[in-house]
Amino acid sequence: MLLALVAGLPLALPGAARAEAGLYTGCQPVAGASVVEVAGASCDSASVVVAQLLAVPPESAAAVLGAAGWTPLRAREAGPEEHDLVAIRGLETLHIRRPGAAPDLDGWSAGRELLFARGRLVGGKPAPRGTAVCTSSFLVRLRSGRLGGLSAAHCGGLRRDRTVNRRNAALRRPPAPGIVLGRVLRLLTRTKPLDALVLRVPRGASRPASPVIYRGIARPPWRVVGRARPRSDRAVCMTGRTSGIDQCGQILGPKVRRAERLLSIFAGTLVRCTSIVARPGDSGGPVYTAPAADGTVRAIGIAVIIVRGRDRMCFTPIKPVLRALRAKLVAAPG
Repeated sequence: MLLALVAGLPLALPGAARAEAGLYTGCQPVAGASVVEVAGASCDSASVVVAQLLAVPPESAAAVLGAAGWTPLRAREAGPEEHDLVAIRGLETLHIRRPGAAPDLDGWSAGRELLFARGRLVGGKPAPRGTAVCTSSFLVRLRSGRLGGLSAAHCGGLRRDRTVNRRNAALRRPPAPGIVLGRVLRLLTRTKPLDALVLRVPRGASRPASPVIYRGIARPPWRVVGRARPRSDRAVCMTGRTSGIDQCGQILGPKVRRAERLLSIFAGTLVRCTSIVARPGDSGGPVYTAPAADGTVRAIGIAVIIVRGRDRMCFTPIKPVLRALRAKLVAAPG
């Protein structure tokens, strides 16, 4: 789902900036693992934990990784008799493919598919009719000390009585709802011109919440190490459930400020616009700086609007969202 508006931006759009690709380095396969890959780490440094993982059944992976200082990011079936496992430590990423059924290791990260429904969502069962599909965004620490995950407020939506329309959310693991997150914690459009909401995030060793931009199994995630100002002409990227990872372009300059103000009035939310093409389902997705050579990025905002005719993405800046929530962005060590 992405809020779509019919409006024209009165200028020629700048050329898209490309994000530097983050890729794995392949390591020598070892007995019991058909794929061993690393990013930001050497194969030698990863070999110790790989040997430890292969010495235990898949369901013990979280304990082994935790003891070695690694955090599991996700495990996923790769075939009928093998699975992929991705883990992170600082700026290091490890990916292995090994035999056996995938352990239940999965949790919050930005760039994942979210479901929002009026009715109850149940893991493993079909989503109710009328369920909206959106994208997860940055991880925050709320004033209470608990963790929360951001997305776009219009994914939940408001009824006429100002209650949340689709108040139940889940982190999707196709083909069905995967991890049920419960009800929306807070929806900012009730009181602020900010298209953002906060969701509960999973807890526990098998439900890690990580300050990263998820880029699938085949590519290492970007680490979110802070936030940056949405200044004009800045190169930025977005990851969305529909458009995919690292959709990059620029924040548009002063010539679109009037159009941004009109969009803000019409949609009731503060926005900045970009040259990035977006699609329905990208709503809530993280908008971030072009990745640095070490795989780090900075939070810019939350994707919320498509400008019809050009399909350009506009976003809610992250700074006023954090201020309204009295929250802090959770950052990875950079």
